[in-house]
Amino acid sequence: MSRFFIRPKATISNRKPDWLKIQVRTGQNYKELKGMVRDGNLNTVCEEALCPNIYECWERRSATVMILGDVCTRSCSFCSVMTGKPVWDDPDEPHRTALAVKQM
Repeated sequence: MSRFFIRPKATISNRKPDWLKIQVRTGQNYKELKGMVRDGNLNTVCEEALCPNIYECWERRSATVMILGDVCTRSCSFCSVMTGKPVWDDPDEPHRTALAVKQM
């Protein structure tokens, strides 16, 4: 399922001040972890929730893996993860998750 967000055009009054902005660091650890997640066909809370801190955590080789697919049973108002009843249709997911955790 695709997610589309429409953001209002930035004006001077609603822009973040320079002191609040950070430089996104996508170093080697981030790239390797992203590759592990892609290659293992894993779902992470980091990506599904559109977490703004994903770069910091993944650079430290830390990720929160979702099991039973990309659907969560909770409906937190601050989170972008799809809500519903998970359907487990991937018996190899636990093995792939364990391999990724071992590599981290």
